[in-house]
Amino acid sequence: MLNYEQIERNKNTIVSIGLIVLALIIALQFYLSANNQVSSLLEQQNSELEKNKVFEDIAALEKKAETYKKVFVKKDLASVMDIIYAIAKNTSVKIISVKPFAEESMGSYFKSSFLITLTASSYHNLGDFISKIENHKDMYLVSEVSINALPTNPDVVTANVDLNVSLKINTLSYL
Repeated sequence: MLNYEQIERNKNTIVSIGLIVLALIIALQFYLSANNQVSSLLEQQNSELEKNKVFEDIAALEKKAETYKKVFVKKDLASVMDIIYAIAKNTSVKIISVKPFAEESMGSYFKSSFLITLTASSYHNLGDFISKIENHKDMYLVSEVSINALPTNPDVVTANVDLNVSLKINTLSYL
């Protein structure tokens, strides 16, 4: 049974042990609360770091888009023809005619097309011309090619054959 004398003698010790247990319970509750706050802050920090990464990616894409906008500036027909004639002269290709087509709207860009009829003395010269057109710093794309071989002299059959070529060249411009 309960001995009241022993309780009376040790009441200070019992109260001290009770206070220590109560303090431990309160400290545990503070620790668990702080631990939950730290883990939620870590999750929030990771979320913000991911958002920062996305913002950096968006900024890089915007910078790239601005660079492309500078490349896709609208060119007038005279400057395009000057470039094409200069390339033709350097590759020994003779341009016979140029026919511009209507511009086509493609969202925030538009496409300008030209049908160019030319003669080339060899496939090598023609390939060099097309390569230089497509590798020019301004953006030109050859979308259609039609080649007809025409003998230089119909009476004499030789390996010398001029090529009659039709090319459709496209250029893209930013609106």
